[in-house]
Amino acid sequence: MADPAPLDLYKKDVPVARNLKALKDQSGINLTWELPDDREFSRKAIKGFVVFRADVPKDVTIEKCECEYRSVDFIVIGKGNTFKFSDKGALKAQTYAYKVIVMDKNNRMSRDSDIIVVPGEKPASEKSKAAAPKSPSGLTAVYTHKSVVITWDEVPGADSYRIYRSLGGRDDFSIAGESATPVFTDRGIEPAKKYYYKVTAVKGAEGLPSNVIEIKSEVF
Repeated sequence: MADPAPLDLYKKDVPVARNLKALKDQSGINLTWELPDDREFSRKAIKGFVVFRADVPKDVTIEKCECEYRSVDFIVIGKGNTFKFSDKGALKAQTYAYKVIVMDKNNRMSRDSDIIVVPGEKPASEKSKAAAPKSPSGLTAVYTHKSVVITWDEVPGADSYRIYRSLGGRDDFSIAGESATPVFTDRGIEPAKKYYYKVTAVKGAEGLPSNVIEIKSEVF
């Protein structure tokens, strides 16, 4: 199918980047994401991606954080369908939130991608003092239109929960988000794919993960 004419193209909203993931290692925090899922918006009209980062204060969940996001890099579109950013200046003890915005060649911006939170590491002395909470039980997942709603039994004493997601089976999990209550909605789900989830409880230290639950999204 031919690319839309330029005048028609720029009347369309700039589509949103999808499948933002984060992996933390010794070199820093590595983000990956994919092209927007919009066949009517040609990749030729996309200039690149703006990566934003915010510091998340200690003991504050992302839902309650009045985070100040700042752009940390601009990634040109180039070739391929998966894009990368390495935050080599990230502090190990700091919790960060990231999001990606698509920019087209008229410098128009998309809406925010999903936000991904990368927890900071606890100091060794603090880890030893903290008693890790129990792993969550009763994990359930329900698919709704382009979303998966996950619930689990409340863990006594937990301050928050971390939800992990995988598209690659029961390994290769990355953080999908955090929640102060035992429910989480994972938005932007793709059709006809299997998703795997597990949840941990946090109270100073992070507890062991729940059992893994699997759910398949429907065809839209």
